[in-house]
Amino acid sequence: MNTNICLVAGGLALLLFTSHASAQAWSADPDPTTTYSSRPVEQYAPPASAEQQAMHRGYQGSFNLGVPVWLDVDSDVVRPGADLYGFGGMDIGYAVFGLGLGAMWTPINFNNIPGVTGQGRSPMTRLYFAPEVRVQVPNNSRLLPYIGITFDANWWRVKATEIQCGLYYCRRVAVFRFTPGMTAKLGVAFEVSHGSYLDIGIKYSLSGSGNFFFRREQWLTPYFGFLFR
Repeated sequence: MNTNICLVAGGLALLLFTSHASAQAWSADPDPTTTYSSRPVEQYAPPASAEQQAMHRGYQGSFNLGVPVWLDVDSDVVRPGADLYGFGGMDIGYAVFGLGLGAMWTPINFNNIPGVTGQGRSPMTRLYFAPEVRVQVPNNSRLLPYIGITFDANWWRVKATEIQCGLYYCRRVAVFRFTPGMTAKLGVAFEVSHGSYLDIGIKYSLSGSGNFFFRREQWLTPYFGFLFR
């Protein structure tokens, strides 16, 4: 009997000693000399400013005022005028695809035309819309150089009117005549604030004879305005 009690007591003591030793082993601090290998996190450099501008996706819009100067004409008859042009399109960084709308006025001095008297001065009016493709150069500076080309649908008028009659009355209306044309432009935009630019350039335009002119006509238009992207 005493022998059995001693055996049980010895077994319990051994079990307690083993459990205490295991707990100390698990709770012991790791060896400071132990090294752990881990895969470093890869770092990616952010894109440069020029690359960010080249990857730009969004809309671009502009509005400018120009002074058309006609080529190969009598400057005493055809005077420099005014050209208003607005443009909007999709900007994809290095290129822009869009549509422009404009109106142009050129003073014509009929008194300086031989054989024409008493007509005074009247404007030659041009209304047009122009699909445009533009190539630009995004860079780290505040400058945004670009070149563009448009295919112009023009409607012209100088004093032309006609009588149109309805069911109950007749009226005199202005008559515009169509010519096809095109424009090439060279410009540079200066950034004045984030996304806002001062736009300066020159346009070379030509028009076929169409239903208005007797020959092909051409003119230069220096312009300035604002661009947003």
